[in-house]
Amino acid sequence: MDQFILMGENISEFKKTLERIEEKLISAGKIYSAIQFQIWLVAMLLYYIVIAPLDTVPWQLTMAYWVSAFAIFSYSSMKIWKRMSNLFRSYGKDIREKPSFGIGIFLSWTSGAVLGWGFIPGVLLKMGVNSAHAIGFLSFISISVFGMFITFLYLAESLEREMIPAFLVPALGILTVLIAAPEDMVYAGFVVGFGFSLTVLAYLYNAFRALG
Repeated sequence: MDQFILMGENISEFKKTLERIEEKLISAGKIYSAIQFQIWLVAMLLYYIVIAPLDTVPWQLTMAYWVSAFAIFSYSSMKIWKRMSNLFRSYGKDIREKPSFGIGIFLSWTSGAVLGWGFIPGVLLKMGVNSAHAIGFLSFISISVFGMFITFLYLAESLEREMIPAFLVPALGILTVLIAAPEDMVYAGFVVGFGFSLTVLAYLYNAFRALG
């Protein structure tokens, strides 16, 4: 009888250990996601600091900046992902992504860039809309992040609720940018920054909640 009681206690302790490990891994995943959005937020705010003193912003500067920012983001993400993969692997978990997942993320940002930086501003400029570029920027962010949200939902089978402000706030910002101040690109930047900040906060909050 004592052996059965001892066995039951061991099983209960084992379950608690597994739950604690699961909590740590969930928390690590959410912190990783928060870092991704925070890196983009820092890059965007730094861009505004760089261009603020300029009367006109050469497109070459914008291109060079964002290409460099994307390269730094990719390198940082790769290093962080490697560390997180090692963490998961140390607990016997494999988090290798499906090839279709990476393709989904790539298509999300590609389609967002084509529509947000090309098609939508082009159409609006022909219609004489002064806020065409700001609307295009907000469209780029909302389409791209929404695409990521759908990719996570269907290909990773993960409902990333924390990601919702990052695409919903810019989408709602499109409605208000038409009546914003003359410097509507600055307004659009603050809208995106606010949405990303909410997403970072949500990820960090849920990361701590996962730890109990």
